Formats: sequence, structure tokens, C-alpha cells
Amino acid sequence: MLKSPIFLCFCGAFTSAVLFCAGAVVPFIGVAALLFCPVPLAILGARENDFLATAGLAMASLILLPIFGVWVSLYFFLGEGVLCLGLTVPLGRVKNGVECLFLCVVVSILSKLLLLALMMSLRGQNPFMMDPESMKVLLSQMTLSFGGNAEEAIQVASHMAKLASWMLPSLILFSSVFDSFFNYKLCEVLQRRFHLRRKFPPITPFDSWRFPRSLLWAFVFAFMLPLFMEEDDALGGMMEVNLKFSVCAFYFFQGLSLVWWALLRKKWPRFLRVMLMVLLCVPVLGLWVIGLGVGDMCFDIRARVMNKNK
Repeated sequence: MLKSPIFLCFCGAFTSAVLFCAGAVVPFIGVAALLFCPVPLAILGARENDFLATAGLAMASLILLPIFGVWVSLYFFLGEGVLCLGLTVPLGRVKNGVECLFLCVVVSILSKLLLLALMMSLRGQNPFMMDPESMKVLLSQMTLSFGGNAEEAIQVASHMAKLASWMLPSLILFSSVFDSFFNYKLCEVLQRRFHLRRKFPPITPFDSWRFPRSLLWAFVFAFMLPLFMEEDDALGGMMEVNLKFSVCAFYFFQGLSLVWWALLRKKWPRFLRVMLMVLLCVPVLGLWVIGLGVGDMCFDIRARVMNKNK
């Protein structure tokens, strides 16, 4: 009974639905539960097969339907749940962990775009952004509680809403990367405790992360683009903002990887390494990290140091 496919399917679906409910109800801690709600279904798919993972995804959506309604259930199905198939379908078909993660990111992006198209066409609502009016009310209340000026808060909210709408492509891209990476890493850890028929290949260690040098041309193009645009070119402005943000984000992660590599060579304790990584995420220091990423991409600092020490 405990090993029957129907029972395992129900357990995976129920666990995933409970995690999603915790993410929707419990503040702060619930964010982690919401993030990892595809994992039980992914473990089910890796242990049994993709058909059971798909059945579990449908069952979890039906469990959530009477609790939250159609639209939230649809958000779970496309916004979070389909990621379980992105995690399991590549297993056994590709041997490299990076390739598995890349395919997972592609599935996540496509599912989020489909969710966005459905929600915008059926409800006229963007599921990935707060309504501008709601944002204005929220920021006004927060500003008044701290003794600030509500009018300034409304202006800030309007600016943030406009910027967020322009950066929507980048937000979808990096939220998909974020979801895919952390879910994959958790599945990789949990596979040691479950007898999975298909294993999750390991991803390249963080201290070895390097992105293609061709990103340098994207960096140059992003800063040259305004020279060829008209002032009221909304499409060009959106392309410029997203390209700059995306390229700088890749440089930032390569810079963090370089710092992590250096700290490993110096044999810093893990706790201090993690604390320094958190500190480097502060905006002012983050600019220096981006500079390190650009330098490493141009000169391959790690390879030069290793060759020098030989």
C-alpha cells in the first residue's frame, strides 16, 4: 500500500499543496515553502516516472481549487508546479547538470509567460506585479506610519510601478533562474535520502562559475543603445533597461564566484564566507562585485593565478 503508485502520487500532491498553502498564509517563513512546493512532485517523478509527477501536479491543483479558487490554482499549476516537470524530464536524457538546469529554466520561463498571457487576456491582471494603485496605498500607509510624506510615497510608487513594468522580462528571467536553481539543488540533496531511479547530475561548483566572454559585447551594446534611440522609444527603452540589468546580474554572480573562490583558497570558515557574500549584496559594494566580474571575464583571473602557482 505504501509503495503503490496512487498512494505515492497522493502523498506528493498533498505535500506540494500544503507547502503552497503555507507560502500563501504564513509570512516570511512561508516564502521558502512557496519556493520549494514543486520539490515533492519532482522527487516523485525522479523516483517513479514523469506520468506520476504530472498526475500529482493535476491532483495538487485540484486540492487547491476549493481552497483558493480557480486563479490561484492556475497560478500554482503554471507559475510553480510545472517546474517539477522541468526538473525531472531532462533526467536520463542529458548527463550534465548545467544542461538539466538550463532546460529547467526554459520550462519555467515558458510556463510563466503562458500564465502571464492567460491572466492578462482573461482578467487583465499581471500575476507577477502588484497593482499600481495597491502599491500606492501600501507605500502611503508605510510612509505615514514612519512619519513621512504620503505624497512623496505616491510619487515613488508610481516610479516603481513604471520601472517594474519595464523590467518585467528580466524579472521573469531571473525569477525562473532563481526558482530552478534552488529547487534543483534541494532535489540534488534529497536524492541521497530517497531511492531515485533517475539521479540529478551535480551542477558546477559555485567557485568555478564563469559565463561566456561574449557577454562583454552585450555589455557594450547595452550602453551604446541609447545613442541610436529616439527619446520616446518605449520599446528601445525597455530593451536597454532589461539588457543592462541582465548583463550586470551575470557579472555580479561571476564576481561573487571569484570572491568565493578566493575565500576557499584562504580557507575561510563557511560561516564567514556566507556572511561576506551577504554583505557584498549591499548595493554600494555590489558595484565593486560587478567590476570584479567584468575583470574576471576579460582576464580569467583564476586561471592566471593557478598557472602562476604551478
